[in-house]
Amino acid sequence: MVQKIVDRLFRILDKGQQRSGPMSVLPGYSSPSFLGIDGRPDSHEATMMRLETPRLTIIALTVQQMRWQRDDFGRLERAVGLAVSGQRLEDELRPIVSRAISHMRRRPYHVHWHCQWAAVLKEESRIIGSLAFKGPPDRDNAVEIGYGFDPFYHNRGLATEAVAEMVRWALEDDSVEAVIAETANTNVASMRVLQKVGFVISSATDRFLYWKIGGEGSF
Repeated sequence: MVQKIVDRLFRILDKGQQRSGPMSVLPGYSSPSFLGIDGRPDSHEATMMRLETPRLTIIALTVQQMRWQRDDFGRLERAVGLAVSGQRLEDELRPIVSRAISHMRRRPYHVHWHCQWAAVLKEESRIIGSLAFKGPPDRDNAVEIGYGFDPFYHNRGLATEAVAEMVRWALEDDSVEAVIAETANTNVASMRVLQKVGFVISSATDRFLYWKIGGEGSF
């Protein structure tokens, strides 16, 4: 049963790949820069990291910025130099952000593996999605990535661009050998993002697919 599901999904994904074409797995975008809490370069302490892609700026949020993300989105936007858009964090995501804040406070040396990363579309100066790792490298030296983007910005390759850059950044860390992800077997859009970035299915159940890039044991 599981193999039939996997075969069916590969056929769906192959059709999408033929329409959109392959993407460079790990594009060589600019090196990360470090910013202070107010968005200006901070020579004393790296409190916020920023990754750049052709269309996106991806910002690793601090504990305080994540509190604003949860409770006062407009204040977060102002803190990173954006105009207030009227957005707010969805209610179901608030407990996730709260847990991440707790992990960051307890394990400050792993903040970038627990924090939320805000994806800002450069041409609109607007936060259009977020990404996060689900903790530091595990015993297999793998980190798990999750992501979500505003549906209005789907089908433009933006999620693919952001995930590819996050994967590139993670695999540059000496402690990371692989990046993994999980999708429901009905979430074709998310599966296409992972396939374009270069992930392959490492295992599957009747409800979920488990993806991997880097390391050994993928098929």
